[in-house]
Amino acid sequence: MIQLAERLKKLPPYLFAQIDKARDEARARGIDTVSMGIGDPDRDPPEWMREFLAEEVMRSGNHRYPSYKGHPKLLESALRYMERRFGVKGLGMENVLTTLGSKEALANVCRAIVNPGDHVIEPDPLYPVFGTVARMFGGASSTLPVHPDNDFLPNMSDELTKEMISRAKVRYLNFPHNPTGRVAPREYLNDVVQFARKHDIILVSDAAYTEIFYDEENPPASLLEFDGALDCVIEFHSFSKSFNMTGWRCGFAVGNPLLIEGLGTVKSNVDSGTFNAIQIACSRILDDERCDSFLRENRNHYRERRDRICDELDKIGIVNFRPGGSIFVWCRLPEGETDSFDWCSRLLNETGLVVGPGRAYGWYGEGFFRLSLATPDADIEKGMARLKDFVGK
Repeated sequence: MIQLAERLKKLPPYLFAQIDKARDEARARGIDTVSMGIGDPDRDPPEWMREFLAEEVMRSGNHRYPSYKGHPKLLESALRYMERRFGVKGLGMENVLTTLGSKEALANVCRAIVNPGDHVIEPDPLYPVFGTVARMFGGASSTLPVHPDNDFLPNMSDELTKEMISRAKVRYLNFPHNPTGRVAPREYLNDVVQFARKHDIILVSDAAYTEIFYDEENPPASLLEFDGALDCVIEFHSFSKSFNMTGWRCGFAVGNPLLIEGLGTVKSNVDSGTFNAIQIACSRILDDERCDSFLRENRNHYRERRDRICDELDKIGIVNFRPGGSIFVWCRLPEGETDSFDWCSRLLNETGLVVGPGRAYGWYGEGFFRLSLATPDADIEKGMARLKDFVGK
C-alpha cells in the first residue's frame, strides 16, 4: 500500500486551491460565479513587454538550461533597480539570486535556514506559504497578531515573551501586507531591523507588493535601506503582481550573502531556474525608460478600483480598511457574523460571489474576509451588487 510522507500531515490544503475548488464546484451546480477571491491580475502586461519576451524567445541560444545563479543581465538589472528605487548601494553578485517568483523562494529559504525545532515568528493573518513550509520541515512557530488594535503593525517586544524572543531564529514579514494592505512606515521597519540585529534573528522579507501602493509621496521601503540590514535580511521581489506577470514565474532575492548562498544551494538541487528568455525580457523591462511610468499607471488603475470598492462597501455598511498598498481590501464580517468560512460559503452558494475567508489566513483573520482588486471592472460591479443584496437580506 502506498504511503505518503508523514510531514504532509503538517501541510494543510493550499488556501487558493481550496478557493478555486469551491468556485468550480459551484459552477458545476449551475451557479453563475464571480470571483473576487484570488490576487491574479486580470490585465496583461503592456505590448512592449510582451514584445521583449517574443524577441527573446526567438533568439538563438536562449533555450538551454539557465544558470543556477540566474542570468547575469537580470542579476545586474536587479541591483540597478535596488539602487534606483530604494537607494540601496554597494550590493554585488554575492547579494542577489534569481527566483521563480516569490512563492518557491519563500518555501526554499525555509529549507535553507529552518532546522527541526527552530523557532519561527510569523504574522497572523499572513500569506500562508512560509509558515506552512517551516512547520513541514520541523520548525516551531509563534504568531504576531496583525489587527486593527495595533494598527496592523505588530511589535515583537509587546506581543512575545522574552523567552520566545530568545528562542526566535527567523521572522517572516510582508509589507505591503497581504491580506490587510498595510504599508509599514520607515521608522517601524528600521526598528524591526535593529531588533533583529540585537537578538540575532534572520528577517525573511516578502516584498511582492512594493510597487503597488497608493500614496505616491510615501512609497514602501526595502528593509535593505536600513543600517546593518545586510547582517540579517533576505528580501524577495517578484514581477508577478506589479507587472501583471503571474504566469512568467520570475523574481529575485537580495540580501545577506550567506542567506543568498544557502537559498542558491537548495534551488540548485531542486529546480533549474527560469527560462532564459523570460529572465532577459524581465531585465530589459526593469531597465527600460517606460518601466516607471507603467508602474505608476498600474497603481492608478488599482487605486481607482480600490476607491470604487471601498466606497461601495461603506454604503453597504461593511467595515473595511482602505489599503495603502497591495491588491486586496480587508473587511470585517457583517455585524452578528463570527464564522468567516461559513459566511463566505453561504455567500458563494446563495449569490455566486467568491471572496477569501479571513480565518484561512490565520487565527486572527477570523471575523474578516478579503476582496481582490485584481478583478475585471464588470465583475466588480456584479460582485458588489451581489454582496449588497446578500448583506441586505
